[in-house]
Amino acid sequence: MIARIFSRLRAEPRLVLLGLAVLVSVATAASLVLWQYQPDRRTGDDAAHAAVAAASEGTVALLSYAPDTLDRDFASAKGHLTGDFLSYYTQFTQQIVAPAAKQKAVKTTAAVVRAAVSDLRQDSAVVLVFINQTTTSSEKPDPAMAASSVRVSLTRVDGDWRISSFDPV
Repeated sequence: MIARIFSRLRAEPRLVLLGLAVLVSVATAASLVLWQYQPDRRTGDDAAHAAVAAASEGTVALLSYAPDTLDRDFASAKGHLTGDFLSYYTQFTQQIVAPAAKQKAVKTTAAVVRAAVSDLRQDSAVVLVFINQTTTSSEKPDPAMAASSVRVSLTRVDGDWRISSFDPV
């Protein structure tokens, strides 16, 4: 029986090509499932909720500080950051924010109004965060409200989401 199949295949090269085409199609479909679909399944609702929570908590930590608690506030914020953005934030807060906050007694409090995932991958995410921020200072003791939005890029570091960039929208 097998000898008959092989003799037929030699006589019909189109069958060989058809068989190869089917084999390639099955292999392509399997690799797409393995490399594209499965990673998406690993970035489901739990990962999205964790990314939104990390972006929201990190945003509040970045944008909330008071002159009496600057060192503690900045240290808390740095715990939510990673990479070049952590370096930038450290330098920016030391050189710009801290002197101004101390000199003018600036106190600012941020609250996340809404946040949603824009892009989610295994080790990175982008979350759009809408914020209300209240600021007071010695020059303007009446609270000033501002609404804004930021695109928060996150990177997974040791299983936790950390902010790797923070861009106003």
